[in-house]
Amino acid sequence: MHLMETFFKEKNITYKKNESLVNYTTLQIGGNASFIVFPEDEQILKLLEVVKNEGYPFYIIGGGSNLLISDKGFKGVIINTKKINKLYLDGFTLTVSAGAMLGRVVTFLAKRGLSGMEGLIGIPGTIGGAIKGNAGSFGYEIKDCFIECEIINAQLKTSILKKNQINFQYRSSGLPDDVIIGRAKFYLKESNGSIFNKMIDFLKKKQLTQPLRAPSAGCVFKNPPGFSAGELIDRAGLKGFRVGNIMVSPIHANYFINLGNGKASDFLKLMEVVKDRVFKCFGIKLQPEIKILGDKP
Repeated sequence: MHLMETFFKEKNITYKKNESLVNYTTLQIGGNASFIVFPEDEQILKLLEVVKNEGYPFYIIGGGSNLLISDKGFKGVIINTKKINKLYLDGFTLTVSAGAMLGRVVTFLAKRGLSGMEGLIGIPGTIGGAIKGNAGSFGYEIKDCFIECEIINAQLKTSILKKNQINFQYRSSGLPDDVIIGRAKFYLKESNGSIFNKMIDFLKKKQLTQPLRAPSAGCVFKNPPGFSAGELIDRAGLKGFRVGNIMVSPIHANYFINLGNGKASDFLKLMEVVKDRVFKCFGIKLQPEIKILGDKP
């Protein structure tokens, strides 16, 4: 991998070698990555080209929510998008880079009296991740005000996808894992009241119903049609159940919290316990909402 390191140095791309991924996910779990790099907008395409040509595994992370990284880490290049974070507002149209944190975008719009994303307050992660997973809350979804986004496909071709070209569904955009989102455009409306009061109410509700202060990856399982995964797990008697230092949250059963130095292997074991118990109790198979990355323990 010394070729990669030479390339990072030549192109002045910030990188870290053999870096623990614990501090790059909201769950605070993960072994070491061979490299983690922090490209800027104009560096991303060339970086992808070199990584792909050299045949190195790579994965793109933003805020690191919704992600469980193996204790064995990731043998390859983690591309962190935190430096790809530009925002540009033209009237009611927002153009934003995929690496911009969703919370920053929501607050930016609220300060300007623009409505459409305020229900997404309190959701961790980036715009790119929110589009990939069609993030939503309180009846709002990112697709509602989405116009288009720039994507880079597996062949490193750049194109623009309009809303009707993306198969948005519940917590999914249908975009393949190897598609990378660049800039995105959204259309907002003028607010007819105080957005900040609305957002404060939403956050208060979240604080009562979700373990926002504890390290977690967000919801572990998708809600099965017509059911709440959290309610099923609760009714199966699993709130507070733990494997090692990973516990089913006593506040919301679809959140697994890291009590400190938690292991990915324990998280996976707890997922299996929960899936089995819910299936035995209700005959419903839970599907994971979180992405699992790296070598399985």
